[in-house]
Amino acid sequence: MLDDDEATGYRHIGHVRATDDDLGAVVAPLVREALAAGGRVVLACPEPVLTALAGAWGPGDDVGVTTVRQLDSRPAAGVAALTELIDRELREDGRRLHLVTAVARPATGWGAWMQTEALFNHVLADRPVDHLCLLGPAEGPTGYGDLGPAEVARGTHPLLLTDAGLVHNPGYRQPTEVLTELQRAGVPDPLEATEPALALLDLDDMRALRRSVHAVLADSSLDRDAAEDLVLAIDEIVANAAEHGVPPVDVRLWCGTDRTVCSVTDRGPCFDDPLAGYGPAHGDMAVGGMGLWLARRSVDSLVATPAEAGGGCTVRLVVNA
Repeated sequence: MLDDDEATGYRHIGHVRATDDDLGAVVAPLVREALAAGGRVVLACPEPVLTALAGAWGPGDDVGVTTVRQLDSRPAAGVAALTELIDRELREDGRRLHLVTAVARPATGWGAWMQTEALFNHVLADRPVDHLCLLGPAEGPTGYGDLGPAEVARGTHPLLLTDAGLVHNPGYRQPTEVLTELQRAGVPDPLEATEPALALLDLDDMRALRRSVHAVLADSSLDRDAAEDLVLAIDEIVANAAEHGVPPVDVRLWCGTDRTVCSVTDRGPCFDDPLAGYGPAHGDMAVGGMGLWLARRSVDSLVATPAEAGGGCTVRLVVNA
């Protein structure tokens, strides 16, 4: 997709669709260019996008059409799904993979999707992939505050595909900056100004914690699967606080109509790397050391910040109903 024989790692290209009409005029030439250079192209896109691009390749071209589960869900799950797809589609002959994905209106909102796009740059940095992200269409209200597909494209893609072709993006921001800003914008959650449904201070009994959390969540707005995910995440974060933090460990739980929030606070130093835990530490579940990775995949948001009172670290977990 790019005239650069020296490229080795991941190249992230953003394109904000005006309508489906621009796919054939703007996107198809990039696909044809990749195929003409002997590349492999994989499209993980909805049917309307595939139909609009169908004329870009012929029966003998190396084109794969596939789907990606959970790509626009929780950031950690979306990153994992795309990583699995890329690793499955890469060939041993050394050719670069040219991947096209499309997201029109992410289920989790443009803020969460911007985190996912930023994480692609971090997690996939070493993969030999040209990844074209089709975002939008751009017209119409987004319903997600001030963020929309144009802001996501500018903030998370080093390259942009425009009517004039590929251009370098001066508005690109490093993943750490994007994630820190987005994740901390909602801290503290407004629910935390209300009385918690559960408060366990100086926790020393994990079984009592699980029983208490299950009892509260049984009457919450979360369905069974979401509740089980949150229990798993709380369990992992509390275990991390007990092992790596400084006691006491306090757990508080708030249940709203559209989300559930849990805070886990200990008195130890706070980790401030927003990229931590978005890939498994080693891949062997039996060895341990994968608690943060498991927790991130189990919730919609996980943010660590210095505790507001008394020092220490607070990890906030959010699951949307």
